[in-house]
Amino acid sequence: MKVTGLLLVVLLGAGALFGINLFRGLPSLEELENPKPELASLVYSEDGVLLHKFFLKNRTFVPLRSISRWAPAALIATEDVAFYKHWGVDLRRLGIAVGENVIKGRTRWQGASTITQQLAKNLFLTQERTLSRKAKELVTAVQLERTYTKNEILALYLNTVYFGSGSYGIESAAQTYFGKPASQLTIPESATLIATLKNPTAYNPSKYPSASLSRRNLIIGLMEKEKFITPAQAVKAKATPLVLRYTPVSHQGLAPYFTEYIRQTVKSGSMLDGVNVYRDGLTIQTTLDSRMQRYAQEAIAAQAAILQAQFDRSWRCPESLKTQFIKESPRFKEMVNEEGIPEKVALARLRADAAWIKNLLYNKTRVQMALVALDPSNGHVKAWVGGTNLGPEDYRYQFDHVWQAKRQPGSAFKPFVYAAAIDQGVPASYRILDQPLALRSGSGGLWIARNSEGNSGGMTTLRYALAHSLNQVTVRLAYEFLSPSEIINYARRMGITSPMQPNLSIALGTSEVSPLELARAYTTFANNGVWSDPLPVLKVLDKNGRVIAEHQPSSHLGLDPAANYIMVSMLKDVIDRGTGIAARARYGLDMEAAGKTGTTQSHRDAWFAGFTPQVVAVVWAGFDDERVHFTSMEYGQGARAALPAWATFMKKCYSDPSLKLENRYFTMPDNIIAVPSGGSPESPDAPINNVTVEYYTPKAYARDQAGDFNSTPAPVNSGAVELPDSTGVQKMPAPSPAAAPPEPF
Repeated sequence: MKVTGLLLVVLLGAGALFGINLFRGLPSLEELENPKPELASLVYSEDGVLLHKFFLKNRTFVPLRSISRWAPAALIATEDVAFYKHWGVDLRRLGIAVGENVIKGRTRWQGASTITQQLAKNLFLTQERTLSRKAKELVTAVQLERTYTKNEILALYLNTVYFGSGSYGIESAAQTYFGKPASQLTIPESATLIATLKNPTAYNPSKYPSASLSRRNLIIGLMEKEKFITPAQAVKAKATPLVLRYTPVSHQGLAPYFTEYIRQTVKSGSMLDGVNVYRDGLTIQTTLDSRMQRYAQEAIAAQAAILQAQFDRSWRCPESLKTQFIKESPRFKEMVNEEGIPEKVALARLRADAAWIKNLLYNKTRVQMALVALDPSNGHVKAWVGGTNLGPEDYRYQFDHVWQAKRQPGSAFKPFVYAAAIDQGVPASYRILDQPLALRSGSGGLWIARNSEGNSGGMTTLRYALAHSLNQVTVRLAYEFLSPSEIINYARRMGITSPMQPNLSIALGTSEVSPLELARAYTTFANNGVWSDPLPVLKVLDKNGRVIAEHQPSSHLGLDPAANYIMVSMLKDVIDRGTGIAARARYGLDMEAAGKTGTTQSHRDAWFAGFTPQVVAVVWAGFDDERVHFTSMEYGQGARAALPAWATFMKKCYSDPSLKLENRYFTMPDNIIAVPSGGSPESPDAPINNVTVEYYTPKAYARDQAGDFNSTPAPVNSGAVELPDSTGVQKMPAPSPAAAPPEPF
């Protein structure tokens, strides 16, 4: 009797412990009512194209009404034909499964799970196959049936289950395998996706199409058996070939650099505190245009291939530079620091490894390019290419040259110098001597800015000098009228935020900027003197479609509209008859446009910054390692390395009627004074070169009429010139009156 009582106590205790353990692991009522599966965040272009997904589990939640009716039919026919009849647990199937498990002595419990039980496991429980976990699954399934309708359970299931290839949920799976939303799935496509649920690897249609097709047809037969489809539909569906539009989730999407920029910056708003971009199912609406993005990528890819071929034909790596590359490599450092190999031995071994050396030099000598396009009226980012990728296998450059790379802009910076002078009342028709100006440093050396081709000329107008990018005139303009601090002040007013060195060399673009920063500043010219902060994101919505962050354009007055218009007219001359003339002569651009080329010392950086009233686009070309550079002006200057990509991009954009871009004229302020004049580029002594009308700001016209520009002014930089260790100025001899005018490079 005592033994029986003791046994009863033990059994009751064991049952109590089992019950405590069972209920301890069950989801709470709140968790049942508000399940939180991890949802992918979706990034959309302004024209509604899905650009990218951020996820740990690639899942997008959609309601049942947005899922093809064939998908739940295939699921029920395959997994749970009594789904609409039971209350979470199919007792008949459960009894049969219990008997099989007991008879076969299984320690891992399996079988008889209804759709609701599978949902309970997917949402709240572990994947272990133990008796206790199975008991929790049964209880949780009953609770789910009490909390949700049958259709809500179907929706939850189809949105949480794994379909293989990194796709969680049927919407993600439909996009991954068929490139379409779940609402458009056909009978055979629905059956194909449901087939993966048995084994997401073995029945993956992209990897094992034969196995997938076989199971698909089995499921179609089950759908016919359960009368979800007719025999005729079944015959037709089984005869349909397996056709995929497979896009693996590792695919970087249309604008990989842009979406990575979004990922890094989307949480800057206080309203997004605590939001997880990988789990919370956000919808991020950007300003990018997918059509312009494609044109940008095509233009960059084509031009980069041309530049790479030209560079590869002409570049030979100096032995001294090759040695530097080897010593900087992780492999060399590993051999010396971790393996204890002497430097000379390590260097010799690596030099002897021809395949390794070839790969090292290959990676060091890849041409890199960047293109960013903005809408100048509001700062909307329309296109963004942060690097040169020749194919998906080459997506190795995570460094984004649009916003992370800062390089010398060269002559692309000159418009800020001229803008400062024009705004202070110097007319575009003012003539300056096109001769070198030598600035003596404290160490006794000289800094002499020369024109790119090394030639000089006589008195030359500012308009002509900017159109033909004459360094000598630009430096003399800064020397005579502007201090470095004034140039910096105007550049800052127009959107340049990077540090700038306060010396006269800044006039030639020696302080580094990013392409995004330069594009922002050029929106000043395109938008009547008002620049806009780049605006990549319009709205961020939560998984329920509620707006949790919204961004508006931010504009700033950078330049007086009258002075700005004079600058626009001068920058139009760059394209119409200056260093950027290839845009029209070679690439056939016929819209109203303006811009500026830029080339830095030793052809390290090539730029073109161009704009219309509707689009500002900046292109940069160069190499990640500045010790590698283009080998000649034949192809390495801004007009030949960067301008072709800009011109190709702009032409494609303006040729696409769906973009609704049109040829608009730049707005002329009412107070601009137009004065007829004559002259030609062959006549350097003419007051104005190759224009029939010269434009003046009211201030410039008043000063011109007063005779302020009849003689050379006293330079503002007399005395201590703002160069490193500078102490004085030395002018070169003046040219003879018959000196030849400068030629465009």
